[in-house]
Amino acid sequence: MTVPGGTPSLKILWLNQEPEIQVRRLDTLLACFNLSSSREELQAVESPFQAFCCLLIYLFVQVDTLCLEDLHAFIAQALCLQGKSTSQLVNLQPDYINSRAVQLGSLLVRGLTTLVLVNSACGFPWKMSDFMPWNVFDGKLFHQKYLQSEKGYAVEVLLEQNRSRLTKFHNLKAVVCKACMKENRRITGRVHWGSHHAGRWGRQGSGSHRTGSGYSRSGQGQPWRDQGPGSRQYEHDQWRRY
Repeated sequence: MTVPGGTPSLKILWLNQEPEIQVRRLDTLLACFNLSSSREELQAVESPFQAFCCLLIYLFVQVDTLCLEDLHAFIAQALCLQGKSTSQLVNLQPDYINSRAVQLGSLLVRGLTTLVLVNSACGFPWKMSDFMPWNVFDGKLFHQKYLQSEKGYAVEVLLEQNRSRLTKFHNLKAVVCKACMKENRRITGRVHWGSHHAGRWGRQGSGSHRTGSGYSRSGQGQPWRDQGPGSRQYEHDQWRRY
């Protein structure tokens, strides 16, 4: 990986208390996810959503089958979670269980686990609380938002008609989409997914390659990613299966 100033040693990351080392810690974490070019955008995101956006960018760049509706559901549930009580979350009852939504939720939590480990290895450039699922993710709430987004509900409905959330929603969405565009990954709606996906498979000269289990950039495939909904085994049936 490429880290500004060179890859620091673990001794520096873990034991050095000089203020400028904290900058190198963050540089190293972002380099692990190949997101160094998005440093400025991520730093502008408020806590606890920096780590969340970092993970979303990585997933959407790596997994071609993720679409705009998925992004809307991920962001909407994270924002709505902030205003939910425990009893409200317990009493949530999705209309039905969608297997793809379950898999996407699992993929995100596995990604958060990976982020926790990377953040620890890099000397904690971000607060550990930002990675805790209960601050940015709830399975049933995500399921509800996923079903609504899949049906084409407006963003205002996903955000439960809360105007303050709407501004945050568009800011977080812009950060993710802008960072993905830097990697030549345009996040499209499901109606455009078929042609977009075909174009991505056929794109040349981007430093990308296909692996046996999915699509990833060269040398950056992750075992926890390869089993997710972006894997090659799901492509034949596209969305109808879910």
